Amino acid sequence: MDGLGTGGRFKVIIVGAGVAGLTLAHAFDKAAGIDYVVLDKHPVAPAWGSSISMYPNGCRILDQLGLYDVLLAKTAETQAFHLRGSDGKTYTTSPFLKEISDRNGYVAMTFERKDFLQTLYDNLPDKSKVIEHARVARIIEEASRVKVVLADGAVHEGDIVIGCDGIHSAVRELMWERAHRLCPGLITVGEKQSITATYTCLTGVAPYQYGLGADAVSAVSHDGFSFLFLTQPDHIYFFLFIKKLPGGQKVSKYPTRLRFTEADADSEAARFLDCPISETLVFGDVWKTRTRGVLRAQGHAQRGFGGNLAMESAVVLANEIYAAVDRRRHRSDDEKEEKKPGDDEIRRAFQSYQESHMPRIKLFYYLSWAWTRMQAYDGWGCVLFVPGAKQVAVLMASAPKLRFVPFDEGAGTLSWAKQKWELPAEKKDNNEPRIGSSGRTVFSKGLVFLFVISAFMFYSAGVWSLGRGVRSPLDLA
Repeated sequence: MDGLGTGGRFKVIIVGAGVAGLTLAHAFDKAAGIDYVVLDKHPVAPAWGSSISMYPNGCRILDQLGLYDVLLAKTAETQAFHLRGSDGKTYTTSPFLKEISDRNGYVAMTFERKDFLQTLYDNLPDKSKVIEHARVARIIEEASRVKVVLADGAVHEGDIVIGCDGIHSAVRELMWERAHRLCPGLITVGEKQSITATYTCLTGVAPYQYGLGADAVSAVSHDGFSFLFLTQPDHIYFFLFIKKLPGGQKVSKYPTRLRFTEADADSEAARFLDCPISETLVFGDVWKTRTRGVLRAQGHAQRGFGGNLAMESAVVLANEIYAAVDRRRHRSDDEKEEKKPGDDEIRRAFQSYQESHMPRIKLFYYLSWAWTRMQAYDGWGCVLFVPGAKQVAVLMASAPKLRFVPFDEGAGTLSWAKQKWELPAEKKDNNEPRIGSSGRTVFSKGLVFLFVISAFMFYSAGVWSLGRGVRSPLDLA
């Protein structure tokens, strides 16, 4: 048996070496009393996917982990945000991301996804704790320990398992199976089918070419679909969001897993090659020069919030686990007392993570949902509920950070909100929570739409009306 825990430090088995998994690895590396191992069925930083963008909420976490300056040296700051109609012409240009950066104190950054993951891996102090080609086959719980059995027979033993293995999570599947055995019906069909895809997305990487602006973001609205382009000095990262799933279905639900071939991607792209994406370019100009392009089903991961939220989730969970471990380590001087948190303490840590962070996740989900539909002219209501830079910066400012890693955080014109654990004890119960800091957000109080109305709504309505006046030649029905 390989990778067995020693029974000393509290050990976490992380499944998945993506954004969340590697962020957790960096966090636990800095946490006293916690050991970890990362298992991934693929190589680290695989050569698929396209880009990942870091907003100030993700950048502050990177800064706390000592990675912000390393990554900042690898990218060019995004200078402009162009919004274009279906004729490719720019209706307006704004310093949207720069305004957010100025308010929060961190530069928004864009990378090729594999390069970002490679940097996170390369800067881990102990890379031997990340094991590639490690496919999870079984998870066995024994007393207060857990064993993860790999497909090759290797076994890793620890105290808890954290699944960071994506939307089609093997860990979640195994936990659902176990829950069903112990308590049939505990995980309902409705809960499982809440994992949905409503759009397809054609995404990829191409060499930079003149026409979309240098170091810029361009969003191009069409009727039933939209483009998003992120330019860097050497690359264009592109996304084509299409309000259509195979077979005319409106939504794909678990356990259906839509898979597309390279031929599917080429076939879908062919329908959009003549669509204008700027004053001088059509989509075919980018597609024909691509170095990579894939088609996938997706929900609402617009505007690049997903990777940042994965890092936030890792931080919130690391804080809860660290607090449980730290309380137990300092509870007693009795050498015979168990120095690790028990099952009840760990259960409370996971529950606290869920209750405190889920409302913030839902908030960003609805923002992505609205943005996607606004740009694809999918329902008038979405036009009214898209925030501007100031509102997004407020959301950034309420982001979590690690409670056990001191650092000098970046400062902009907007102060970072205090987390609950940073407040004096007498203020914790009476403090009116800021957005995202305790989970009692405006969204959870049923005021989601009132919160996100902003001055940007009037501009959005103008773009909507002007853009819809230029009809697409494509019939997407």
